[in-house]
Amino acid sequence: LVVAVNCSVQHQPTGFGAISGDAVSLGSFREYCNAPTGYDLVINYAPGSLEGTRIIAGNDEIILNGSGQAILSRASGPRIRERPIAAVPGDNGFDTDRFELRIVPS
Repeated sequence: LVVAVNCSVQHQPTGFGAISGDAVSLGSFREYCNAPTGYDLVINYAPGSLEGTRIIAGNDEIILNGSGQAILSRASGPRIRERPIAAVPGDNGFDTDRFELRIVPS
């Protein structure tokens, strides 16, 4: 029996607004991946934008460097979880109107 690898990320907007300090709530997301060796949760955004923006997803946090892609978190095995996501704008504020979360199996 072979089980196909299936991974998905679903964003659930819950209204936008400040949650603490400069952090702005972006809702929550649910990640699912049955890859036995784990996966990376990747954020894609327009290159040259969001430089210095801090993304907070549950206990994971990164600062974007403007490259257009960053690894938000890594899982070492299969996982299902839901967590809130928020952002603190960099010096240029939110200079794009979107980003994408995707799962890349290891």
